[in-house]
Amino acid sequence: MPRDLLADKKVLDGMPNLSRTPETVASPEPVEQSSNSLVPHRSSHIAQEERLRQMGVRPYASLLNVADLDDCDWLEHAAFDPIEAATREKLEYRLQTCGELCSGLFSSAYPTNSGPLGELIKTRSFPHIDSSDSDRKRVLLAHIISTKAKSPLVTDDAMDYPKDWKTRYQLAPSIGHNEDGQTVCLHSLCVHPNFARKGLGMILLKSYTQRIKDAGVASRIALICRDRYIPFYEKAGFKKVGLSKCQYGGGNWVDMVMDFADGGDDGWDY
Repeated sequence: MPRDLLADKKVLDGMPNLSRTPETVASPEPVEQSSNSLVPHRSSHIAQEERLRQMGVRPYASLLNVADLDDCDWLEHAAFDPIEAATREKLEYRLQTCGELCSGLFSSAYPTNSGPLGELIKTRSFPHIDSSDSDRKRVLLAHIISTKAKSPLVTDDAMDYPKDWKTRYQLAPSIGHNEDGQTVCLHSLCVHPNFARKGLGMILLKSYTQRIKDAGVASRIALICRDRYIPFYEKAGFKKVGLSKCQYGGGNWVDMVMDFADGGDDGWDY
């Protein structure tokens, strides 16, 4: 269940494609602006990029897979209340089964760096960003975790997962990820609390929704959220449908959908 941990920030078009390869940084010191930055380069957004630069944050987007499980589990439980956070087992299922629908926003730093990123690196063991520079660590600042479903809205079945998925393959399971579905169910959008309200969530969400649309892998993206986060998702292009039937985490969720069909009408009666 996504939630907005960030202030409202507009993000420009032209986000780079997601990849498993971060930008190359030759020095532990903050680097100057480059064309690879995910933060747009127009005058109205320079202040946002400057704030991130001063924090030592150079965000880049990457697809996620099961190798990122430890980082995703750590971030999920740092950002969400225990009743709302996905379990480690559920995260493993989603990353293993449909990692191509999961994206992360990363930065990197040395343990000797000052500022919030350097302080965060001291709190746990983070992976090395590459083998040639073993002291520089990669930090997952935000992630989106999703699956696909046949229903036009997020359901409790879509949020569940087959407990025997490791030993019994199902082509069209009744719960969890369904590869034939045309709805991407966005289950988690979270940002580490130390970097909340910096615009990172909107950067990742805008990049993600555009990538899913361009790839043509689904007809829509659906999610559930609390009332207080409706404006955030509306600014990202989602539309409020109404009270969700999902009872996950105690219920009281709101259904929201982004339809890719022309005119926003794909035949579903929400």
